[in-house]
Amino acid sequence: MEEWRFLEVDWVSYAETAIYRPVLMRAVSEGVVPETVSFCRFPVPSLILNFFNDPYKDINLAICKKKGIPVYRVIASGGPIFGDTGYIFTFLHLKRTNPKVPPDVPKMFEKTLTGVAEGISDYFGIECRFRPLNDVEVKCHDGAWRKIGPSSCFYEEKAIQMGSGIQVKEPDVDLIAEVIPAPPEKFVDKQAKSTQERITYLEKVVGRVIDLDEIRNIYVDQIEKVFQVKLSTGELTDKEKTYYDEMEKEYTSDDFFMERAENRFGDIPPDVKRKTIQFKVPEGPFMRIILLTKDDRIRDMLISGTIHASPLRPASPIHEIENALRGEPVDKKIFESKIAAILARKGFHIPKVSPEFLAQKIYECARP
Repeated sequence: MEEWRFLEVDWVSYAETAIYRPVLMRAVSEGVVPETVSFCRFPVPSLILNFFNDPYKDINLAICKKKGIPVYRVIASGGPIFGDTGYIFTFLHLKRTNPKVPPDVPKMFEKTLTGVAEGISDYFGIECRFRPLNDVEVKCHDGAWRKIGPSSCFYEEKAIQMGSGIQVKEPDVDLIAEVIPAPPEKFVDKQAKSTQERITYLEKVVGRVIDLDEIRNIYVDQIEKVFQVKLSTGELTDKEKTYYDEMEKEYTSDDFFMERAENRFGDIPPDVKRKTIQFKVPEGPFMRIILLTKDDRIRDMLISGTIHASPLRPASPIHEIENALRGEPVDKKIFESKIAAILARKGFHIPKVSPEFLAQKIYECARP
């Protein structure tokens, strides 16, 4: 049976996985380590911004600074996530050529999270399910399905990163809602209409204290079952520790953190119009489009939100679409043609987002 490495990580905050994640992606991509599963628990509360999140719009950065909550930007897809000491996150860093790896992000979510949900259901005797695109939900005592864990996934040329989180113990839901002020559009296809209504924690549904080791064992059992592998306990190699030291400066820099912030536009000239639209893709991400237009042409644009896309490096589909549409006239057919050409590239994918849909939204934003 194929053997994968299993790591237990308790020496970084959730925010600091911003460095840990690319270290593992690099090591697996280069083939210096085998496929690796990392089970992470965190010593202090912190918050991450995913790759397409705007630090001034998708979180309340001022409150985070005031309350001393560490915030890092990570190379991963999805929305901002608060991780406290009662939260765990499990990473899978796998070679893309491994036949056990599904061909795209939605199928990877389905394969992994269906297994996680089944493991939780069987172990605790509760109803737990995978809900596309990337949620794990439990059925609460009032009959409502609520989210207990976010997930992220992206594919690069040689490796993939899949991450699955579970809120095990009671979080400070009001604090989460304060630091991650979700817009109403985010809930249009959900039962709940606010962050407080949308999320819960596993101990509340199970009705007892849960040791985090129990959750670790569920992940180990289900990953072994779903992927038909054996997980063997290991540790970081010296090379990975060197990579960590090298990458820490890059992934904690202001330039990297602020890359999706609107202030990158600088001062907007008076003859340039700023236009914006935000929306929830059905069963998909929340997206925000900001356009600068002049003389019916796109002068500049920024797409942000809780977007899942592959690849993320060296260039993402989102960055390529922005580059392709700058300078173009406001014309839906042109938008659609250029977006379709980008998403037709090998490995380029934005789950649940078609060229027609995105072109229409950009056109709606751009038109007078």
